[in-house]
Amino acid sequence: MTHRDNASSPTVGWAIHGIGKLADIAIAPSITGQPDSVLAAVCSRDLRRAEEFAGRHGADGSASAYDDYPAMLADGDVDAVYIATPNALHAEHAVAAIRAGKHVLVEKPMTLSVEDARELVAAAAEAGVRLGVGFHLRHKATNRAGRDAIRAGRIGGRLEFIDIPFGAGQGVFPYGTWRSDPELAGGGTLLNQGAHAIDMAEFLSGQRIAEVTAEADRLPLDDVFVATCRLEDGALVTISSHQVQGGVPRTWVAVGRDGWLEGRSALASAAGDEVVLHAGDRTEVLVVGDRSAYDAEVDAFARAVLGTAPLIGDGEDGLRNVAVVDALYRAAREKRSIAV
Repeated sequence: MTHRDNASSPTVGWAIHGIGKLADIAIAPSITGQPDSVLAAVCSRDLRRAEEFAGRHGADGSASAYDDYPAMLADGDVDAVYIATPNALHAEHAVAAIRAGKHVLVEKPMTLSVEDARELVAAAAEAGVRLGVGFHLRHKATNRAGRDAIRAGRIGGRLEFIDIPFGAGQGVFPYGTWRSDPELAGGGTLLNQGAHAIDMAEFLSGQRIAEVTAEADRLPLDDVFVATCRLEDGALVTISSHQVQGGVPRTWVAVGRDGWLEGRSALASAAGDEVVLHAGDRTEVLVVGDRSAYDAEVDAFARAVLGTAPLIGDGEDGLRNVAVVDALYRAAREKRSIAV
């Protein structure tokens, strides 16, 4: 690990490849806000943009700017690479980082094909590096509390149903970028947000999605995507994702025979969300979130790299997510139920 400023404790030197909006407003500030992380390098096709980004976020000029990805991977100060390039490039960029001996946190979708996802998982295992996927909502205290309450049987012996909606406006996922290119994006709102709904369904329930049906407003660049999923034990999940209008509630609901859970704003990244247990006439707030999901995600990945905590949201989870996305798009195209 990287040591700086005579500090006795190791820190993780991060590089960012793909310096778009999420990297700028969430990931880079989260890296620089963690005591065991430092922004060591950034890479963009445009060196001027990379230099400006490094200037905004690199403490005391510590972040190097690159327009050559292999050169950045050769930087000895880089321990881990956060990849937020267009979806179609995730596999290529992640494999290159892994083969350079770097730990990788790649944004979802991990890849656009199951085959590429399997290759990433195998490459990371062979290289002995950490491969994480940007499922930031797993790191929220509210979602962990909801998962634990379901497993403890607080809404009944068996989970019956989960509803997980996502919505955002075009300000978050604007047209006129790579997201409007089917070859680079690989899909629309299902990849932009729905991948998180898939992950949360499996994370909260502790089960895999076994079968799906789906409808989209249009393909391949869907603006609205709605699906019904069956979990391994037969429980049902509805997921919906749209990029039509912002400001809609990001609240999940989980229902059992003895009560139900409400994750109020638990599908948003900001703190201040809460998970509420409803049982008969009784209502109990189980936990209130006090930390940004991105701060928690970066902190958790750094600790996994340092070996002080387990990895949360790993390559196997990313592979599973890609497989469910593939099944959902097939279901929407073929107008039939698809087994995952």
